[in-house]
Amino acid sequence: MLWLAPSFYLVDQAFSTFCENAKDISHSKKRLNIRRVSSNPSHANASSIQLTDDIVIMTIQTAISNLHPNAIDSYGHKSETAFNNFINSCKETGLFVIVDEAHHSPAYGCRNLLIGEKESALGLRGLVPNLNILGLTATPTYTNEAKRGWLWEIFKDGDKGVIYQTDKEKLIAQNILARPNYIQVSTGTELEVDDSLYDRLVKQHKDLPESIIEKLATDKERNNFIVHTYVSNKETYGKTIIFADRWFQCVYIKEKLLENGIRVEAIYSHIDANPGSAEARNKLTQSDNQRILDKFKIGELDVLINVRMLTEGVDVPNVKTVFITRQTTSSILMTQMIGRALRGKKAGGSSEANIVLFFDDWKGLIDWANPEDGDTKPDNVKPNTREHYPLEYISIRLIQELSKSIESTGEHLIEYKKILPIGWYKTEIVYADSDNNNDSMETFTEFVMVYEHTKSNFEAFINSVLSLDLLDEWSKEHLNDEWIQPKVQKWINNYFDHEADDIGKRLHSDITKIVRHIAQDNLHSKPPYYSFEEREIYDLDKIAHKLINYTPTELHNYVNQEFSKPKTLWETFYKTRNRLVTAIQLAINKIIIDGDSSVQSPTAPQSPPQTRRKNRELLEGEKEQVKRRDCYACLCCGANTKGKLQIDHIKPFSMGGETSVENSQTLCVICNKCKGNNEIDFRCKTTKLSTPKNLDLSFRTESQNALRTLTRVVNLFYHCKAVYKVEWDRSTFGYNIYLYPNNNCIWLLQHKVELLKYVQDKLGRQAYHIKVTTKE
Repeated sequence: MLWLAPSFYLVDQAFSTFCENAKDISHSKKRLNIRRVSSNPSHANASSIQLTDDIVIMTIQTAISNLHPNAIDSYGHKSETAFNNFINSCKETGLFVIVDEAHHSPAYGCRNLLIGEKESALGLRGLVPNLNILGLTATPTYTNEAKRGWLWEIFKDGDKGVIYQTDKEKLIAQNILARPNYIQVSTGTELEVDDSLYDRLVKQHKDLPESIIEKLATDKERNNFIVHTYVSNKETYGKTIIFADRWFQCVYIKEKLLENGIRVEAIYSHIDANPGSAEARNKLTQSDNQRILDKFKIGELDVLINVRMLTEGVDVPNVKTVFITRQTTSSILMTQMIGRALRGKKAGGSSEANIVLFFDDWKGLIDWANPEDGDTKPDNVKPNTREHYPLEYISIRLIQELSKSIESTGEHLIEYKKILPIGWYKTEIVYADSDNNNDSMETFTEFVMVYEHTKSNFEAFINSVLSLDLLDEWSKEHLNDEWIQPKVQKWINNYFDHEADDIGKRLHSDITKIVRHIAQDNLHSKPPYYSFEEREIYDLDKIAHKLINYTPTELHNYVNQEFSKPKTLWETFYKTRNRLVTAIQLAINKIIIDGDSSVQSPTAPQSPPQTRRKNRELLEGEKEQVKRRDCYACLCCGANTKGKLQIDHIKPFSMGGETSVENSQTLCVICNKCKGNNEIDFRCKTTKLSTPKNLDLSFRTESQNALRTLTRVVNLFYHCKAVYKVEWDRSTFGYNIYLYPNNNCIWLLQHKVELLKYVQDKLGRQAYHIKVTTKE
């Protein structure tokens, strides 16, 4: 058997599982030879593989480099590796190959390892006639048809390669998995992101450098906050694993927890200290670690703090909570840490698991690993056509141009059509982690911004790439920058204007992304293009024509109104209201300087609408009057958290609504955002709609309160306070929704299937039916 994994963490996990369960193998065998192989120092080298090995567990990259090495011996002959010899010995006996995290299989190196068809470099399928390949993954198959095509080529059995599948909800229902409860906790620690760190985290897809990890680990206030988080919630968190980064961080957190009466210990595999120091003499031995681990397993400890425990293949049952004390860009590392708490009752764990994620305030947008990205969705689910905006790429360019304009007091004039994108290409690329000698592979989604003056250039470039026979080399997961540079530079010279098109100094990396995406795609198709349909909303040249005769007060009122609108990008682009005011004033100056005849003279009198002269906000006494009238609760969902309550205009101020007690209502932050600029009176219990609206399930959910979220969804659907109450029926595992009279139940029942799926997938509830009736 050959077990292939994308990282040495997973090699350890598989090895531990085999060792624990080998006794259950029915085949009579006195000795089972298992070898784990990777470039990690704690594992065997590939050269140590023996023909007598029964099971070889190795990283995919190590297998790739050892199957067809580009090396010759001292006689000039092609070198044969121990792995070669092992594979050749399986031609008679057969070989069973298991691919862990099988969604990585379409990657260039992995698919060639498995099914390569070159005469000089056959894959395992071509080398071993009696070969079976089994893929394991908890991640859904690619929505991209080309990537799915590669999966079907590799895994041929079953229905399009699938011989067995189950979803997360079923595993939770069967008590095999625990239901995850994600809790994000801000440490309040501010950290700068300079160019080199941004390049490392965003462009190179590497994790935090050791210097920053060291800084976080030694921060006493931050460590005290982690301690306080557990102590103040110890009844909720219960048996907890804390993932730390340094041995001395383990010791510090342990001592502070002990001071608070918590039963706690720490384990770590090694320390970075002088071999002759006291720290080294106090180093925990393997037997110490095992003794502590045993105490934790049998319940003598509440908390176990560890460093790099994953690399030791340690398995701990019955864990209720994990603390992940810092962010990481590695989805593999994130998954491994979270997995320690996701064992269900049948697997020795619990029914629910708390995943406490500590995050810092990074002064830059970093694509940190998101634990919820792995949640599965069936293939037949209609994809959400609205993608997340790639905000950082837009905002950097705008801020750069705005800063130039402000510093030059208007001499550097902004042409908004040239700096605001009309759309973007979405690329998916598999990268090898060079930090780990290419042992680990992860897939990243990245965006390429397209502007009016660059769209035709990108189209010509992409069409030329599609016609070239050079994509095999580009499809590799690890490419050398020195190899990439001259090829990309040639494309820039042929298809782009270096000065005008290199916006934000990203053209080189943008071209690289597009070529790698096409090369790694089974059909070699171009990346999907998404149009920025709302672009015209942010065209300040148009807005300046509209506002040219506004007084400074009216201009500031307009900006305040725009910044207050939900789901807009003004704050993302300009950060502060004053920056937007400055940008509009400069755009107005440009119109005046250019002498645009389509606008009236600034001295020409023009009376703005009367509503703009009114205050947008109630006085504090009036706000209190509204809250008191509404019983200090959100009229839409019922939330009564005073700190999160807001006063909302029933008819929006921007639509001519008055700022008055009568035109105001109490809403929570989420309901206010969901209502947006719609005129909805949640004091009214009967819908005024003549025909039903579409059911909107795209807004933010509250995983902790499904009843409140469902109430919000239904009330927004009926455009009033239609819900009398929502109840959870324990006997039938379903929700009963009671409406006030004269609200048509059939309207909502027509969306029963999608509403139930929303409850299951988005709210994470194990529900099987939804009943809608009218209050008697």
